[in-house]
Amino acid sequence: MKIGLPVGVQEIAMCSAQVVATMIIAPLGAVSIAANSFAVTAESLCYMPGYGIGSAATTLVGRNIGAGKTDLAKRYGNICIVMGAGFMAITGLLMMFLCPFVFSVLTPDLSVRALAAQALRIGLLAEPLYGVSIVAAGALRGTGDTFVPSMMNLGSIWVVRIGLALLLVGNFGLPGMWTAMATELCVRGLLMLYRQKTTKYYKKYNKTVETSEPELLEAAES
Repeated sequence: MKIGLPVGVQEIAMCSAQVVATMIIAPLGAVSIAANSFAVTAESLCYMPGYGIGSAATTLVGRNIGAGKTDLAKRYGNICIVMGAGFMAITGLLMMFLCPFVFSVLTPDLSVRALAAQALRIGLLAEPLYGVSIVAAGALRGTGDTFVPSMMNLGSIWVVRIGLALLLVGNFGLPGMWTAMATELCVRGLLMLYRQKTTKYYKKYNKTVETSEPELLEAAES
């Protein structure tokens, strides 16, 4: 409960923020709503690798924390964060060029295609730091550090994304919403990177003597 409850509350609050974001977009009309929906669908193809690497980070960090190898755990976490940022930078770059084709498959409406591509390309600029936020959160979960990262995520999405969206959507329409989202994803990535660097959870469960892999296997067999 101590580890999982903050994450559960975070997911509920973040989904609620996405509902509010849709409410902000709704007055813009059917074309903007459809374009936003298609852009979100296309973007999901870019961040799936990030979530996969984030799960791997949780496993690697948690396993090494349990073995008392806290320095190695943090190193694995950092490596996974770099990989997540790299993979999502690549997928984001590919989607920059592929999104017209993707949207041509999703809808025959030319106005929806054009607006979705414009909005998505704004959001894709934040993909590397979005990857950082996803994977760093996964690494921190492996240490048991979930409360502070959850509060950071909530503050980021509710204050930065929703706040900027309220300011920008009236003047810039759907691109204003995606500008707010891209800005928030960059802020969230930087916050998670800072927490990864400063968290004390990597040392919280440190053992005085680190056990080697063969010793662990011998202990398990005995």
